[in-house]
Amino acid sequence: MGVQGLFEWLQQQAQYVLFIVLIVIILVTGAKRAWIAMIASIIGLAFIGIFILNPDIISSLAEWLNSKLNIGR
Repeated sequence: MGVQGLFEWLQQQAQYVLFIVLIVIILVTGAKRAWIAMIASIIGLAFIGIFILNPDIISSLAEWLNSKLNIGR
């Protein structure tokens, strides 16, 4: 098992942990009827999940932000 295999395994385990945490947070905030906290948790964990599922999106997001702010020119 090389470095790439180890990285894929860690990425998969992080996905499982993320989904378990998301389900627990949704259940707890739903039981407390804390709707705003539930929605904020879902959105926050969705952003984290996007970066775990597709880490290359970070560089494209940085390039997009750079083009909008004209930093580094």
